[in-house]
Amino acid sequence: MATRISELFTRNWTLKLAALGLALLLWSVVKAEAPVRVTIPDVPVEVALRDARWTAAAPPAPSNVSVVFSGPVRDLLRLAVERPRIVIPVDEVADSAEVHLLQPRWVQLGRDMERARAEDIRPSTVRLFFERVSTRLLPVIASTHGEPLAGYRLDGPVRADPPAITVSGPVSRLAELEFVRLPSVDISRLTGPTAITVSVDTAALAGLAVTPEQITLTVPIVPLPPDTAEDTMTTASSASLAMRRSGE
Repeated sequence: MATRISELFTRNWTLKLAALGLALLLWSVVKAEAPVRVTIPDVPVEVALRDARWTAAAPPAPSNVSVVFSGPVRDLLRLAVERPRIVIPVDEVADSAEVHLLQPRWVQLGRDMERARAEDIRPSTVRLFFERVSTRLLPVIASTHGEPLAGYRLDGPVRADPPAITVSGPVSRLAELEFVRLPSVDISRLTGPTAITVSVDTAALAGLAVTPEQITLTVPIVPLPPDTAEDTMTTASSASLAMRRSGE
């Protein structure tokens, strides 16, 4: 009897182990395909604003929510790597503060995640904050650094073309601006009237739209009159002679 039982377990043992492995594999596949529910926390909330009259004044409140998903285990496990997000489409703004009911269809998933489905969002609403967009025409201010070469001078202010630019953005930001300062221009090597194109410092105007973004500056460098140049050289020579005598 004992011999028969032993033979039952040992006969064709490799085939039996293979069958057991196949059974475990099939079980894991079935388990992975079985639908389950899982809650993913800290899903970010974003806004796709298409109303050009308004801009976002602050992040959504709350800016992160929890989403309950259902689907096969293997798809839901991918959510830990390919993090979902919620994008709220806003085609038209009615007020500076609005409450929006979050829709499961706004949940954005990665590729090949059709079988994972958002079923519930907690909390179910968020507050969105907007600010009106306005446009102003602001003058530009040009400046220079360095000294003209010997025998040259700056003959008047630097001229900007155009002298003003159009700036668009949140009303509160525009209210802080009276002019736009352009990058300083080095005049230490110029030998005549020179046109220089400079770019508006858009980094200092982050969040604002600027038109145009480049300004042409005309720097009026001219030679000194001959008598003025001679006087300058004479004065410099006299000063040098006086310094040598005082050293003696």
